[in-house]
Amino acid sequence: MFHPLAALLPPSIALAAIQLPGREARLGEPPFTRMAPLVSAMADALAPALQQPTAFFGHSMGALLAYELARELVRRGEVPPVSLIVSGRRAPTFEGHEAPLHPLPDDAFVAELVRRYDAIPQAILAERELMALFLPILKADFAVFETHRHADGAPLPCPIGIYGGDADPQTAEMEGWAKLCAGPAKRRVFPGGHFYLVPQRQALADALADDLGVLVDAG
Repeated sequence: MFHPLAALLPPSIALAAIQLPGREARLGEPPFTRMAPLVSAMADALAPALQQPTAFFGHSMGALLAYELARELVRRGEVPPVSLIVSGRRAPTFEGHEAPLHPLPDDAFVAELVRRYDAIPQAILAERELMALFLPILKADFAVFETHRHADGAPLPCPIGIYGGDADPQTAEMEGWAKLCAGPAKRRVFPGGHFYLVPQRQALADALADDLGVLVDAG
C-alpha cells in the first residue's frame, strides 16, 4: 500500500512501512484485537530503529496507532517522532455515535463496511473464499479501534499534520487532532473519499515532502 510512495518522495525522506500481524507475509500470525497490546508490541519492535529523526504517518486505524505509539514512546522515555501526520480518521476525542461493527455477523458486517467506507473491491466481494480469508483480519482491526477509549494526557511534543479526503465524512471530525500535539497543526484536504490516498498518491507524496522537508531542512 505504501511502498509506491517511496519512489515519489525526495531522497532526504526514507519510507519504512509497518506490516502488522495477519497481513500479507504475516498472514499466518493472529491479528491483534486490542489497542494496548498492539501498541506495546510496536514500541518494543520499533524503539531501537527510532534513534534517528522519524515522522509517523498513519491512515484510518493507522492514525490512531501512530498517535498511541508516539504516546507510548514518550511514556517509556524513548525518542518521540519529530512529526505526527494523521489521515482519514476522526480525532480520538470526537464523540461519535456509530454502532460498533466488529460484533456483527459476517454478512451484516460486510454490508455495513461497504455502506460506510466503500472499501472492498467487487472482485473480492464476489469471492466468498477470499472474503472468508480477509474477514477475521478486518473484524480484528475494527475491534482494535472500536474498543479503544481515549485517555487524556499531555500533548505530544511535536507538530501535527491533519490529512483527509473532501468526500470522507470523517474529515469534518478531525479538528480535535490539533489539540493533541503541542506543535503547530497543518491541515490538508485532498479530492476523494476515505481512501483518497490511492488516486491522490502523487499529491500525497508532494504534501509529505513539503511538510517533512521543513523538518529535514531544520535538522
